[in-house]
Amino acid sequence: MSGPGLVHALAGMANAQANCWPLLVIAGASDTYQEGTGAFQETNQVELARPYCKYSARPSSVERIPFFVEKAIKSTIYGRPGVAYIDMPGDFIAKRVAENTVEKVPKLPSPPKIFADPAGVAKAIELLRGASNPLIIVGKGAAYAQAEHEVLKLVESTGLPFLPTPMGKGVVSDEHPQCVAPARSKALQSADVILLLGARLNWILHFGKAPRFSPDVKIIQVDIAPEEIHTNIHAAVALVGDIKSVVGQINASLATAKPWKFNPSSAVSQKEGKKKKRKPTRKFTLFLCVCVQWWKELHNKIAANKQSSDELFNDHSLPMNYYRAFAEIKKLLPKDIILASEGANTMDIGR
Repeated sequence: MSGPGLVHALAGMANAQANCWPLLVIAGASDTYQEGTGAFQETNQVELARPYCKYSARPSSVERIPFFVEKAIKSTIYGRPGVAYIDMPGDFIAKRVAENTVEKVPKLPSPPKIFADPAGVAKAIELLRGASNPLIIVGKGAAYAQAEHEVLKLVESTGLPFLPTPMGKGVVSDEHPQCVAPARSKALQSADVILLLGARLNWILHFGKAPRFSPDVKIIQVDIAPEEIHTNIHAAVALVGDIKSVVGQINASLATAKPWKFNPSSAVSQKEGKKKKRKPTRKFTLFLCVCVQWWKELHNKIAANKQSSDELFNDHSLPMNYYRAFAEIKKLLPKDIILASEGANTMDIGR
């Protein structure tokens, strides 16, 4: 439908574009031969859609529609995902043409894999190895890249704590023992090195700035879009590429390098192997203490937050608070569900 049909779609298009979701919108328009005459619901839909799209166009002829469809689809899934719009005039929709005049377009290949600069990967690993309070933040870019296996391998092979963003949840389970979501503020404020996997330093992550983050934090930023690098905070290491490929590079480099794991118990077994009676070196003893201290701080904060929440869950005063309501609802919910919530308090407390 022309005019209002597209206007009603603009909010969804803007939302998809802002959240980097692939979306193709095709809308009818007034006939080409009526352009500029004041046709029914006539408006410049191509330009109307352009601010909310990566690509917005009207096919130049019926025969060239396949070319424009391919270009639109490619725009939605290549690079940073987003929105594309195709304007379809009424006379194009009703027109019939000979098949041999239609422009043939081969099947569109999957987006090319983009790998980061190996020197940057090496520098990122060096920063993580030297960190006292390292943290991995898993964003929706990791989810869209379907990098769950690579990210899980990275988390478990390094022993690093991780924090999912709201739309990065599910890449690695919230029930994983290295998930520090219940101590989110503490993790962000105290981390000295953060590996940012497909997450933007926007309002969701407080723009990466103090006091929510340490003013001296070093960011290792992994993103498919070069223009996203250094946004709000200059990255100490910039790794441009798709998350699945880049995390795979990091895992491969870690596998071939000197064994290292942040988890203290694992570090003991790796460093000392079967020689358990060997006296630890001063350097290793210091490293072990640092590991223990960071995990201790995070676990203490998780326990404190849980205690505070439990008190609210068990508050029987009236009117019933959000926590009390959720406590009752939670008892009735099966484990494997998708729970949709609406409203700031509902979202913040529910998660």
